[in-house]
Amino acid sequence: MELSAPVSAEQLDAFVRALTAQLPGFALRYKNESRLQRLIARLVRPFNPTYLTEYTTVMFGRVYFPDRAFVADMSRESLYALLRHEAVHLRDARRFPVFFQVSYLLLPPVGPGFRALWEWRGYAETLRAERALWGEIPDALLDRIADRFAGPDYLFMLPARGWVRARLERLRAEILRGA
Repeated sequence: MELSAPVSAEQLDAFVRALTAQLPGFALRYKNESRLQRLIARLVRPFNPTYLTEYTTVMFGRVYFPDRAFVADMSRESLYALLRHEAVHLRDARRFPVFFQVSYLLLPPVGPGFRALWEWRGYAETLRAERALWGEIPDALLDRIADRFAGPDYLFMLPARGWVRARLERLRAEILRGA
């Protein structure tokens, strides 16, 4: 289901229902209500102190938002785009159940690796959602994504920021051309 801005509450609900139908076990959860997510937050705090408050995570078929206020403060368009990104991870986890979990969760994400591949696929969907919603993909979004790939939040999984940014520019051009 592809939507354009503005996204109504009914359209967003229909999108969530579609994800629920496509992805058995799909559920929306909140990190602050999960013991496991709070434990993970303590473990990753030295390099990602905002894991519990700013990041959405997919685990075991569920999407974990930081908390209910995080979702309430988001626009429906932002929530739609974020769910499209996370749905890519959920589909990858279903398609490659063991490999996805091992390569994403257990192997150190430092440097080029499969975690970068999984995130690239998710962020490509973020760009497609942005195009569908607004008809454009702003430079600021490309900068934010490049910073995440090259920075400490994802443990420097692709530390060549300029290379990542250039690839994002090429991907944006392809998406805007309709490729």
